[in-house]
Amino acid sequence: MNKHAGQSTVTVIGGGLSGLATAWRLARDGASVTVLEQGHRTGGVIRSERVDGFLCEAAPNSVLVKSASAETFLMDIGLGDQIVDANPLADKRFLVRNGRVIPLPMSLWGGVTTPLYSLGAKFRLLAEPFIKPSGREDESVAAFVTRRMGHEFLDYGIASLVSGIFAGDPERLSMRYAFPKVWNLEAKYGSLIGGAIKLGRERKRRGETPYKSRMIAFRDGIETLTRYLADSSDARIVTAAAVNTIAREEHGWTVRWSDDAGEHERVSESLVISVPEPETRKLPWPGDVAVAIARHPELTHPPVTTLVMGFRRDQVRHPLDGFGMLIPLKEGRKVLGAIFSSTIFPDRAPEGHVSLMIFLGGATMPESAKADVDAAVAMACDQLKDLLGLQGDPVFSRAVHWPRAIPQYNVGHGDFIAAIEATEKAWPGLHFCANYRGGPGLSDCLDSAIRTSDLILGRQATA
Repeated sequence: MNKHAGQSTVTVIGGGLSGLATAWRLARDGASVTVLEQGHRTGGVIRSERVDGFLCEAAPNSVLVKSASAETFLMDIGLGDQIVDANPLADKRFLVRNGRVIPLPMSLWGGVTTPLYSLGAKFRLLAEPFIKPSGREDESVAAFVTRRMGHEFLDYGIASLVSGIFAGDPERLSMRYAFPKVWNLEAKYGSLIGGAIKLGRERKRRGETPYKSRMIAFRDGIETLTRYLADSSDARIVTAAAVNTIAREEHGWTVRWSDDAGEHERVSESLVISVPEPETRKLPWPGDVAVAIARHPELTHPPVTTLVMGFRRDQVRHPLDGFGMLIPLKEGRKVLGAIFSSTIFPDRAPEGHVSLMIFLGGATMPESAKADVDAAVAMACDQLKDLLGLQGDPVFSRAVHWPRAIPQYNVGHGDFIAAIEATEKAWPGLHFCANYRGGPGLSDCLDSAIRTSDLILGRQATA
């Protein structure tokens, strides 16, 4: 504790969602917090802007709230009246097979009758409860799904899901760390189907009601979240802050930085690092800490281009009656998928128009991530024309190129997590809180921020 102020003192380096959420919660509960952000704005990759009546998101366009703690946090910061729930049509998803856009089955009968999977694949799935666990410490998504469900469910299902969440490669992505709940079904119960049934029964006996995920956005875009966190926080937030030195002192951490107002110094008991993993290595660490962080395994971050395209409604033949569509790698196209933004949430496009969000690149097709807007539009239109019935050029387009996008939880990610934890243990008061740990989604980042702030405040984690 700070013997002068009688409160915890914390410095947070990084003003993206994880850093802002951690700082907001700590400051609300009485800690003295300073956030240092090297850019001229907070929010990290989250950027929203309305142009010509189209709401453009630079990265995530929605939040899949996956825990009661994350939902409570959103209410606590005062965003309740800004939340927009997804259109019920968002439950409907499409997948491309053999050049056809086919709805994913949403019921048992739908699974029986869907043309997405062959009769052989459906019978193969029935064998899943009888397949023994591998006993491995880690396994790729591709190996896990093929072993338990067969090739078709990998190629025309899970592999596309991997692209949608991580922009990742199922041959490299870790099942244990990318999809821990699924991994644990096999580890604990020996089967996915049988495990889901047993888990449901156990919860019923305990009187537990699992949280039902909720897909939301905000009226003026996802940046509303980070803007609220910055504007309503009791933490001191410094932008354009260049961290010059980090030193470990007897009673905590000393951080020196410079900004437009000059040079500054702050001593705090706790130091939270919420910058991207590659930036963590570049921070001016003291010698022994620098050596430890240099030993952390490096993560890969494939390039991704997000593209917002607007069309008149009569230019798109497909009804766009769902969340969007995923395009399996097996289809040989150069687009990962498309989100039907104006179907999911209101006011995403002007009256009489529709808005699509397209994703290019990723771990399996990095060469498709185009930095040039015209090249991205040309590629997207060429690849989607027959699938969605596009006619003519879009009336609006906006692209953002991310040279290093989502951190990949590849096989061996456990070594990275172990290294992070060892560093935290070796230097008390040092905490790492970012999207490379606990999940890459926005809801995951909120839960990580809640856990980190609980740990600093010395109370039982609520997330």
